Amino acid sequence: MDTSGFDTVARHIPLYRERLLALPGWVKDQAFDIHIASGQPLSLSGKEGALFLGKKGVTRAFQEGIVTTPQQLRELFLAACGHSVFRHEEELRQGYVRLGENLRVGVCGTAVAEGGQVRSLRDITALVYRIPRQVPGCGDRLFLEGVPLERGVLVVGPPSSGKTTFLRDVARSLSLGRFGPSRRVAVVDERGELGGYDLGPNADVLRGYPKAAGLDAAIRTLSPEVAVLDELSQGDLEAVRGAAAAGVVLLASVHGEAEHLSQRPLCRALVESGAFGTAVCLAGRGAPGEVAALVPVGPEGGVGRHEAFGSGAAGGQRVAGGPGRGGAPQAPGPAAA
Repeated sequence: MDTSGFDTVARHIPLYRERLLALPGWVKDQAFDIHIASGQPLSLSGKEGALFLGKKGVTRAFQEGIVTTPQQLRELFLAACGHSVFRHEEELRQGYVRLGENLRVGVCGTAVAEGGQVRSLRDITALVYRIPRQVPGCGDRLFLEGVPLERGVLVVGPPSSGKTTFLRDVARSLSLGRFGPSRRVAVVDERGELGGYDLGPNADVLRGYPKAAGLDAAIRTLSPEVAVLDELSQGDLEAVRGAAAAGVVLLASVHGEAEHLSQRPLCRALVESGAFGTAVCLAGRGAPGEVAALVPVGPEGGVGRHEAFGSGAAGGQRVAGGPGRGGAPQAPGPAAA
């Protein structure tokens, strides 16, 4: 049971710090995030559903929860910003504030928009503190089943399904050479959630870069064999296509479900980009980082069945660290210049 991530977040919530730190380990271990809203009781979302912070620990009855006043929420928001909202303006336009390595607070409020773009937020109504954690070995199935990483991997899952955790684990395995030679990995960590842990000797972390700019900088200056991107959006499509054309192997994630691969416009466009040969569909909130299906995909938009992978790559195909029939573990070659 690892409660260090929960405790680290709790220490950044001064109003409830002592109460949160005093909670039993099972509560901390199953929590995905801490939700604090104006006029509402603090809630912990996790594998056990929603639990509310009461005067004597946690309760399932929200009526017994400790309510946060608007002024208290304002104080927590200012504390999250280090009492300098201006310094976090760019993050706030995207709906979050970085607390430090691996720590992010989602911010809900009223958007101040101009020309269809969010310029700032006002009237903050809720804060969502995400709990960072590691699940060592959650990405091993890609290597053990011979998934062809050199064709690119797209991790698909709903919120709190462990997409970031999964990406981090695979990146570390590649950098450490756990299933083959160590590989050069560039991690574009736009929101400060991917690179705060030790990713091994061959991983470079580009912190704070927008994904498109970070990917471009990595390709031009770092000579990566694999580039890692979290939570792709519509605005990242051109950068994804460009990286694929440059010969860089992409390991990326996107919000969605297995059925969205051919239905949701963003997922379909990513599949059709040619940057990905496999979609990893995660099990969901109940089992963060757990793989539910490995689905072959292709640039023509075709989505296959995960059973096609079986227990290894067919025909001795070279894969990123996964054994083909009759062959030793292999890995993707260097990116094209």
